[in-house]
Amino acid sequence: MPAYRTEVSNLTYNPATQRFEALVIFHEGSDRTSYPCDLAAPIDSDFAHVTRALVVQAKIRRAKAGRGLMSRLRESFAQPHLRAAA
Repeated sequence: MPAYRTEVSNLTYNPATQRFEALVIFHEGSDRTSYPCDLAAPIDSDFAHVTRALVVQAKIRRAKAGRGLMSRLRESFAQPHLRAAA
């Protein structure tokens, strides 16, 4: 069983390419890894089907770690660092 949860963010439909586009984010503890994904489908496609397909695509990209476009935010960089007042 995976020790992460997924989030489909910024889901949009691009009419020029007839594709759904989204950022799929894997939350692992306090770290986040994001994969841009897209899916060729008609605009009236079932929302659940589209999001499942995008998550599957992101999981495949995640399994091929080190290849393709991705973004990682580790906990140590997630919090803003405040400087002490001089």
